[in-house]
Amino acid sequence: MKNPTAIRREDLSKRGEKRVAVVPALARTLTDQGIALSVQPRQHPEAGTIKRAFEDSDYQAVGAQITEDIAAAQVVFGLKEIKLDYIHSGRTYLCFSHTHKGQVKNRPMLKAFKERGATLMDYELMVDESGARVITAFTYFAGYAGMVDTLWTVGRRYARAGQPHPFSRVPQSIETEDLGVIKQLLAEIGQDITVHGTPADLPPFINVILGEGKTSYGAQEIYDILPVTEIGLGDLATTYAEGDRHRVYKCVLGITDMFRLKSDAQISLAEYAARDKAGREAHYFQHPEDFESNLDQVLSYTTILMNCILWGPEFPRTMSLDFTAEQWARSQTLQAIGDVTCDPAGSIEFSKETWIDNPVFVYDPATRTAVDGFAGEGIAVMAVTNLPCEFSADASAQFSENLAPYAAAIATADYTGALEDSGLPADIQRSVILWRGEFTEPYRYMTDFLPD
Repeated sequence: MKNPTAIRREDLSKRGEKRVAVVPALARTLTDQGIALSVQPRQHPEAGTIKRAFEDSDYQAVGAQITEDIAAAQVVFGLKEIKLDYIHSGRTYLCFSHTHKGQVKNRPMLKAFKERGATLMDYELMVDESGARVITAFTYFAGYAGMVDTLWTVGRRYARAGQPHPFSRVPQSIETEDLGVIKQLLAEIGQDITVHGTPADLPPFINVILGEGKTSYGAQEIYDILPVTEIGLGDLATTYAEGDRHRVYKCVLGITDMFRLKSDAQISLAEYAARDKAGREAHYFQHPEDFESNLDQVLSYTTILMNCILWGPEFPRTMSLDFTAEQWARSQTLQAIGDVTCDPAGSIEFSKETWIDNPVFVYDPATRTAVDGFAGEGIAVMAVTNLPCEFSADASAQFSENLAPYAAAIATADYTGALEDSGLPADIQRSVILWRGEFTEPYRYMTDFLPD
């Protein structure tokens, strides 16, 4: 079965969004198999805003039809949440729906998918039999852009203070939209640091990265272009006091470094310490109430902090309002935070969602107030919610590469019968939240998320 298939343009509400799930090279793969492919124009017809990194002509060249009306398509590839008006009965939609955790703002959309008998597949839920995600491109790119933009942020802060610094040359990622150009520039800056050093009147530049997942790896990949020395938690104080200004430093903290056992925890400190790393992490996930932030051992030595962890309200915060105020009163070493995971009021309680066109705010822990921009007393926070958009073409190409093994099967599946008879690969079947308007077995709990 060859289903009419479409690539939708992202909605205007997604500011700065120019990524696409199916790049022209993957579109060619579909059209070469005889699949009728429709693509909405990259320019919004009313606002005139460009919403895709690739030209319409790139898709026309591989046999796709450019058309505003894609209502007849059985399969619609998108990326982000979809306005209710664009959800049609009986169709199949692929996106990051941000619904499976009960996200309140997307519950009306979830209800529309159900009531209109649609099929919903979520890229975030495409996993192999071990539970590992098979679509991971944007996770790495969030780390890439987040690291660049945090270096840009601290460079801007130093410049405002009249402090010359090598990182004042770093642009915001969106200024180039080219990862190769950024990497070359950072290599040049790294050479400058090796030869001339960072300012002697500033502490050694120490970047503490929270988390050990793909976002963290992306951030590290960018930072490691510089002349980096990696240190551990126990090395922070010595490095701060004696570090080489012709190097920059990296300290990556996992769960057992970020958090420590409370004094009134369910197990003793001796029992906890006797466990290996996996055992200590398992206790954290099973009993998060037993833990508290360990960053009071970190922040006095840290220039920038990269937040690359997943967080939920059942877990302790790394930086609560009270904690941050106490630490700021002790030391004002911390210059900037890159909240790459962007959890508003999350693990960093004072964080909020920012956007590419207004990416930074300064939080004053003493007054507990925030001001947009780079000016003011406090900590500069970069918390852009759609960081991979800053490398839209590169990120889209990598995403399409992840999606390529499954795209043709999705476009040719049978959506008229049962899911198990559809011909969809198992990795994709695991991502199906709704099948023809009915919750699949793994997601029946989401019935509770439907608004009245």
